[in-house]
Amino acid sequence: MADEANSQLDSALNTLLSITEKSGNLRKDLKRDILDSVSTLRNTFVNLINSVEEQMAKIGLLESKVKKAKAELQGRIAADLSARYPPSRDGTGKTPATGVRHVLPTAGGAKEIYAEVARDSIEKDTRSCCSPSPINRQRQ
Repeated sequence: MADEANSQLDSALNTLLSITEKSGNLRKDLKRDILDSVSTLRNTFVNLINSVEEQMAKIGLLESKVKKAKAELQGRIAADLSARYPPSRDGTGKTPATGVRHVLPTAGGAKEIYAEVARDSIEKDTRSCCSPSPINRQRQ
């Protein structure tokens, strides 16, 4: 696109120069003014193009610095996470990237409270040892 604009500008300025040279009715001082103006315009556009190219180079340099800083930050975040969380148990050595811990679903239905389980087992043991056996029932 810049090449197209550059060629259009060059064509327009050349047209002005050729009209100035072909025109026989133009005074010499007006011809000189037009030639000086065309020259000034050419120099101004060349300087403008050079300035734009310098700015684009600076932008490219800054973008590369930003990419490098982002990569360094990601490395520091990963190092911080690995120091903060224990190694994984699946042997892959990967830690959660987002710092979110995953909870495994419970096996089976609802959880039973230890006291209830212990009470039920004590009641079963008590019934079996204290209940009269068929032999004891016959003696009574």
